[in-house]
Amino acid sequence: MQDVLYINWSDDNNLGIPIIDEQHRGIISTINSLYYFIQMGQGEEILESILIMLIQYTEIHFATEEGIIAKVNYPAFAEHKALHSTLIGKTKRLSLDINKGKDATNVLKFLRDWWLNHINKEDKKYVQFLNLQ
Repeated sequence: MQDVLYINWSDDNNLGIPIIDEQHRGIISTINSLYYFIQMGQGEEILESILIMLIQYTEIHFATEEGIIAKVNYPAFAEHKALHSTLIGKTKRLSLDINKGKDATNVLKFLRDWWLNHINKEDKKYVQFLNLQ
C-alpha cells in the first residue's frame, strides 16, 4: 500500500476565505480517497459512491462560493457560475457512464486536473477582485 496522497494540499492552494478553503480541502480529500481505493485495487467498486459524494458536496461548495461572489457583485460571476455548471454536468455524466466500464484512473486524473486548475486559476481571479474591494 502506498502512503502517498494523489494531491498534496499546500498553502499555495489556499484562497484566504476560511469556508472556501475548508471545502476545497474536503473535495481534495475525497479525490485522495478515490486514489487510495484505486491503489488497493478497489477503484471501480468505490467510483460510483465517490462520484455521488463529490456531486453532492460540490453543489454545496458552489452554492457557498456563488453566494460570496454574488454578494460583492463580482463582474465575472456569470462566467464563473457557468464553469461550475460545466463541472457538475461532467461529473454527473461520469457517474452515469461508470456502468459502461469507465476507468477510475481516468476519472481521477480528470478530477485532479479540473479542481487544481479551478482553484489555482479561476478561483484566484475572484479573490483578486475581493482584495480590491
